[in-house]
Amino acid sequence: MTDQKKISAKILDGKAIAEKINLKVRQEILAEGLAPGLAAILVGNNPASKIYLRLKENTAGKIGVEFSKYLCNDQCYDDIDERELLELIDFLNQDEQINGILLQLPLPDGFDNKKIMSAISPEKDVDGFNGGKVVPPTVAAIKELLLATGENLKNKTALIIGNSKTFMDGIKKHLTEFNFSKITEENDVPKDCDKYDVVIIALGRAGALKAEHLKSEAIVIDVGINKIEDKTVGDADVDVWQKASWVSPVPGGVGPLTVACLMRNLLQLSK
Repeated sequence: MTDQKKISAKILDGKAIAEKINLKVRQEILAEGLAPGLAAILVGNNPASKIYLRLKENTAGKIGVEFSKYLCNDQCYDDIDERELLELIDFLNQDEQINGILLQLPLPDGFDNKKIMSAISPEKDVDGFNGGKVVPPTVAAIKELLLATGENLKNKTALIIGNSKTFMDGIKKHLTEFNFSKITEENDVPKDCDKYDVVIIALGRAGALKAEHLKSEAIVIDVGINKIEDKTVGDADVDVWQKASWVSPVPGGVGPLTVACLMRNLLQLSK
């Protein structure tokens, strides 16, 4: 746990923002008499994926979403192949009780991610994989956190650090509204990291981003989620809090807000 005495950065409280979004979604579900159905598919035993699925299930129960789990791992059907997974998605595409299909990523080795993601009907693509009706929830969460800083980001520089080009390109596409002067993508923490005003990191490597890498008073959005023994930590080291102006904590930052944005997408699709 971060030592509160050493914190100088302000906390981007994703949990508080998420609660506001969830309340609004629940109120709209009740007001319009809706019963949105969300089908969640989990293939494999990735620890972070299990954490996120549990968060989504808990949130769904609180706001009135019908949540159905399809577990293809050591808890249930652990030898599913690509053909069977595509058949499952096709089945859910046809199910009138399901408004959104959630495919928890990453998929294990041997699966064609792009092929499987594109099999989800655009009408039920709650994660925005197919570039259609909704903004990807993690991207929407990052945008919400940047807005929460209240900072004028026009002509500022932004750095996206990640190991998925598809993910980074998606973030870059949706950040244009902030009018950054430059948005750069990197697969690891670059030597010139300290030149950027905003750093968004999603490497999945605990403590990868350190204070020495940062420009003084940079904004740090930590998308990473890692399990260290019994603790959940992000990609930003604890010393980052002593140099940045704003930091999204892990847990309590991007995670719960991503779930809230996903539920907002589901509501949009169900309408």
